[in-house]
Amino acid sequence: MGPTYWHTKKMWREFLKFCPSEIILEINRSERRITLKGDRHVYFKSADNPDSLRSEGLDVLWVDEGGQVSEEAWELALRPALMDRLGKGIFTGSPKGKNWYYRLWMRGQDPLQAVYESWSFSSYTNPYLNRKELDDFKADMTELAFLQEVMAEFVDDVGSVFRGIRACVSGGLEEPQTWKSYVAGCDLAKHSDFTVICILDHMGHLVFFDRFSRLDWVFQCKRIVEACRRYRAPLLLDSTGVGDPIFDLLWREGLDVEGYKFTNQSKKELIENLSIMIDNRQLSYPDIPVLLNEMSIFGYKMSPVGNVQYGAPKGYHDDCPTALGLACWKLRNKQNTGPAMYAVNTRR
Repeated sequence: MGPTYWHTKKMWREFLKFCPSEIILEINRSERRITLKGDRHVYFKSADNPDSLRSEGLDVLWVDEGGQVSEEAWELALRPALMDRLGKGIFTGSPKGKNWYYRLWMRGQDPLQAVYESWSFSSYTNPYLNRKELDDFKADMTELAFLQEVMAEFVDDVGSVFRGIRACVSGGLEEPQTWKSYVAGCDLAKHSDFTVICILDHMGHLVFFDRFSRLDWVFQCKRIVEACRRYRAPLLLDSTGVGDPIFDLLWREGLDVEGYKFTNQSKKELIENLSIMIDNRQLSYPDIPVLLNEMSIFGYKMSPVGNVQYGAPKGYHDDCPTALGLACWKLRNKQNTGPAMYAVNTRR
């Protein structure tokens, strides 16, 4: 499948050029279908009309120039077709900003997403391209266009919430030090999400990171308590919904814990504080793929009444940015002798 009729026309020619003629039983040019020996059928489709892509089931789907294909075509037609036969999807093409294709690629960078794999190669690794031509090409392009079209990098777009994410990557995780003070933030799992614990030292470096799911609340509490006690870190916890009884369990364990109630306004303030700290390089963290991935795809949308709503795209997680944001909020307010933090319920 390609994004346009022109793309599939080119793929059609290439397939007939390289496919051995002795295994071809039929060529149906009107349907763009080739029948091979063994009752195998190869279809060539364009994504111009997503409804035309609906089929009875696919064993293998190859999408070329996936960044130019609409998310609707993937979610409403192609993904269900693969489900019928537990088929495999292969996506190739150049990046196109940070759209759904980028988010799909990011799943392959997450070690917990076992059914996804992803790679990236620059045009310089292509043995059929001349390096001098690529260098000349670079002189005629903007830097961002070169990074996207030649170096195969997903370039930040105007919808990004966190800018300069990679610039804050530094150092590694650390064992607790007696001369340092620490703060912790925790976002609790809800349904299919993950519980994430982030602990920062007093200089704003992420020294501890833990992410887990599908644990009973008792075991989750023990894991949270153990981490916070090791670092002597006061905890700011997402106490919205299921977090409220967990707050009580942690409080009864003697943990120095505060609850943060999420509303649209309080989440906005939390995320914008995290974004400012990243912009100002007041925060650093190790190269943790799942953390960087979730921050990269974290976005916003406008509600019908004009309010900004922050979060991950549908089907993706934002537990890591939320936990890190809670830790940053705790750090900011620990250093701040001014008014008490917004939307926090404290029980000791």
